[in-house]
Amino acid sequence: MHLLRERRVNAGPALLLFALAAFPAGAQTLELALPLRCTPGVDCWIVHHVDQDPGPGKRDHACGTLTYDGHDGIDFALPDLSAMARGVEVLAAADGTVLAVRDGEPDERVESRGLEAVRGRECGNGVLLDHGDGWRTQYCHLRRGSLRVERGRNVRAGEALGLVGLSGKTSFSHLHFEVLRERRSLDPFTGAPVGEGSCPASGPGLWRADVAASLAYVAIPLTGLGVAGREPKPAELERGEHDGAALPADAAALVVWARGFGLRKGDIWRFRLLDPAGRTVVEREIEQDRDQAFAIRWVGRRRPPEGWPIGTYRASVDVRRGEQRFSRERAIAILAP
Repeated sequence: MHLLRERRVNAGPALLLFALAAFPAGAQTLELALPLRCTPGVDCWIVHHVDQDPGPGKRDHACGTLTYDGHDGIDFALPDLSAMARGVEVLAAADGTVLAVRDGEPDERVESRGLEAVRGRECGNGVLLDHGDGWRTQYCHLRRGSLRVERGRNVRAGEALGLVGLSGKTSFSHLHFEVLRERRSLDPFTGAPVGEGSCPASGPGLWRADVAASLAYVAIPLTGLGVAGREPKPAELERGEHDGAALPADAAALVVWARGFGLRKGDIWRFRLLDPAGRTVVEREIEQDRDQAFAIRWVGRRRPPEGWPIGTYRASVDVRRGEQRFSRERAIAILAP
């Protein structure tokens, strides 16, 4: 769980929620705007949905497994830490009043800090909004020092609350967005409480219609693809390195790398790199050997004695799961050294 639920609101060491009173039948339904300033599928991705399985299993609103057991919100991921450093705004999803804020938690992966260091502060730096009629939204893992609102302030939908960060109980830079009513978390894709939704869901749920259209379900979000001049290290890719648009013709190797979320055992990665004449430089398939919430894979080829031909190369990655296929491609320029 990301959130600490208590019966008071406080701007102190923990992000706390009001005790939510019962709301009248027929009360107004909340309509949600996108809660961060990005283009879904281009520079942000939903990598975890709400878990609709009431038991120990996992099931998202599309009957897929892009979630984890008990997950009660929507995780919008950034491509890497360099995007976080540049700054991506977290936005109010609806008009409301700030009930609680917390700032000051470091932007550091929980694997480095340890679970005990974030106990009671799993949400990290965050904001809790009240929208009336018992509705609340919560925004977690914001960047330290980025919060732009204070308790008691009225905000409008689309107003910036802060920036996406890496605070609290998290391993990657993302926004955990949660919708609540009557002390219960709801899935914004269904409007149903966690563990009670049916799948596949139909209609926009609680999202505004144009927002729902931009959030088309993707079972394997491929959040990065690039070509490195040598074998990359995972930490380098996490920092946004090896993501440039050009490499020198004397690069030691050409290594195609990709990263994605929601991988399952048996998924097939297919990498391909074509030179300016359309000839294959690298082509290889890799079978996913285990379930992984997040995975990075790469394949490459060493520089030939004559060096790399100068021009535009085309890199691509496909991931196949049965009849489903998830693809990404980009161009890379090889320049004279």
